[in-house]
Amino acid sequence: MSPRALARALDHIERHIGENLSLAEIAGAACISRFHFARLFRISTGQSPMEYVLRKRIALAKEQLARGPQKISATAAALGFFDQSHFTRTFRRMTGYSPREFSLLHAPVTRRA
Repeated sequence: MSPRALARALDHIERHIGENLSLAEIAGAACISRFHFARLFRISTGQSPMEYVLRKRIALAKEQLARGPQKISATAAALGFFDQSHFTRTFRRMTGYSPREFSLLHAPVTRRA
């Protein structure tokens, strides 16, 4: 895949990460047929387009959860997961922790004066 087409696809993913992204939509942003795009994307990045999207969502979730306490359901919705249960299962499978456990382990320490 040309660097320009890959950049268009990655930019589209970034801008629409919280939406229901489809392979056809991402391939359209790269101006490549979806079957050709899926093969070229895997060659270029080492992962399928949808695996890339999922990993990107989990990475963003980790950043949000590490900032401090927040509703897990709000994080799941903001990142385009079907529901909180789906988010929790996926997060645990990819990190080894539930979102709550991760949040408690990585939350910033606040000092009391």
